Parts: sequence; C-alpha cells; structure tokens
Amino acid sequence: MQTTRDGTPEAAQATPPTSRRTRSHLVGRVAVASAVALFAAVGTTIATAPTASAVDSKGCNSAWYYFNGHINTNGVNLRNGPGTSYVSKGLLSKGTRTYVYCYREASGANSRSWDYIKVTSGPNKNVKGWVRSGYNNWW
Repeated sequence: MQTTRDGTPEAAQATPPTSRRTRSHLVGRVAVASAVALFAAVGTTIATAPTASAVDSKGCNSAWYYFNGHINTNGVNLRNGPGTSYVSKGLLSKGTRTYVYCYREASGANSRSWDYIKVTSGPNKNVKGWVRSGYNNWW
C-alpha cells in the first residue's frame, strides 16, 4: 500500500487529495447545484401562479362607453373579472369615483351585470377592474 506525503496509508484518507479531484467530479457537483436551483425557481413560480386569470375589457359584451360614475354603497369589491369567482383587488367605499369603460350584460335568470371601470379617487385610484353594475351609478 502506498503512503501519502504525511506518511499515512492512502486508503485511510477520507477524501482524495485535491490533486486527484477530477474535472468530472467538479462538473457533477455544478450540475447538481444547477438542477436544484432550477427546480427551486420553477417550483416557486408554479406555487405562486394565480389560480384564475384576470379579465380586462375583453370581457365586455357591450359597446364602449366613457362615463363618470360613483360607488353607491360601502364595501364593494373591485374584481379581476366579471363575477364573484374572480379575486378581489380591493374594497371600494361609498362615493368612490369611477370611470366606466364598458359592461358585461347578464345572461340567465340569476345573473348580474358587471361594469369594467377605472377607479379615479380613493386608495385604489387608477386601478382598473370589475364591479357589479348595481353598485356603480353612472352620472
């Protein structure tokens, strides 16, 4: 059995000396680290992806209008799309001013119409979204 420079048997060493580490050993470690980083990035992206897509003015089934309006009650949800299944972007209070672009006409016995608006006052100023038509009066 051969001995190393310090006199210990070669088989007794836990790791090979630096001079014996090969390029393929280092490439393997880099590949594993890269794969872990990629998986973490992709996994994070998938985990934070929204469950429903936002609907902009493409959800309108009316002609385009350009009306000023205002919210007529407190606690009205500004939503990503024309329906209660869409995520709320925030709450609007009574008197919040709006700018109405268009609306989605209801279809069906229990359906409600929705307005696509831009908020022009209050904490959600300049945010676009959808509100139930019954809560938004047009001036």
